Amino acid sequence: MGITPLLLLLRSPRISKAIILSILFWATTYLMIVLQFENQRLSTLYYSLFYLSAFCLFYNLVWEEKCFQLEEAIVLVRFLIRIYVIFLLLQQLAMLVGIRYLPFINLYGTRWQGLFHLSSLAIEPSHAARLMTVFMYAFLKLVEFSQGRPITLSEMFGRYRWTVWGFLYFMLAIGSGTAMAGLGILSLYFLRPQYAIVVVTVVLLFYLITPFIDYEPLNRAMTTFDAALSMDETQVTKADQSASTRVNQLISLKYTDLSDYRTWFGRGIDAPSKGPTTIRVVYEYGMISYLLKLLLYFSCSICGLFSLSSLMFVFLFTMNIGNVAYCFAALMVFSLVKYFMQEYVRE
Repeated sequence: MGITPLLLLLRSPRISKAIILSILFWATTYLMIVLQFENQRLSTLYYSLFYLSAFCLFYNLVWEEKCFQLEEAIVLVRFLIRIYVIFLLLQQLAMLVGIRYLPFINLYGTRWQGLFHLSSLAIEPSHAARLMTVFMYAFLKLVEFSQGRPITLSEMFGRYRWTVWGFLYFMLAIGSGTAMAGLGILSLYFLRPQYAIVVVTVVLLFYLITPFIDYEPLNRAMTTFDAALSMDETQVTKADQSASTRVNQLISLKYTDLSDYRTWFGRGIDAPSKGPTTIRVVYEYGMISYLLKLLLYFSCSICGLFSLSSLMFVFLFTMNIGNVAYCFAALMVFSLVKYFMQEYVRE
């Protein structure tokens, strides 16, 4: 990743929208941190620069160099789904025969690993669940662009049955409540006006029978959802401590004080806090930096404010893409979908 700035210069030196917005966001954040605070921890900002360079390289290859044809993009996304499923199956096979440490298949014998709680090619199950949700979303949209209309459930389980069944098995077997949230968001793709009454009825019935289903990831997801409705961070933490680190980020928006200048200019990296605070990225870096980051995301990757990618950004990625590889991988896939959307969808 460290050589991506050089690769960007060599392979696609064009000044694209992604490069302009990335420089604007990063330079503004850098100056506000350097000029205001003693505790700068610039390594975090330099790390962000490398990730942004990698994203800009991918963006330029897709948008400026036009390296992908639509069918090639479909093949790529379908391959990603399949390879994640294959590695999950390999991990489960290893666990069945008593092998808990096999780095070749990303199996490291950590305490949380179990037959139905594995990470495939990601660091942890929730990361894998988010990526697979994004991959399937991209697959649905790219196929839609290819055939000029939304793909139907009958087509999904007909032409693409192995991909779909593999994906569903992965999401159910990964052992993550995040996977249940991802499935819920993806199900909205198939929501059509003529099916509205049926869908609402099914959702209500499903919600009512969930307490009687003995499936831990689903139970955790629903318990967290119920707790989140209370807008009480303590209740969310009691419901699911792991999920609370993400859900409470959204709830903490209620503590945003726009009249405080520090809300706009930040309090510094790792700034201590007393009591509840707004989302951490705003608390530390400031609202100005965060709004510039959102401008980058929505201009180059997210397919509109009212879209499934926007819902995923809010509820799966808690409205922020941090210095984590899987987050930027999702951002790249979103940008791929956005590119073909503008190429094939004519308003």
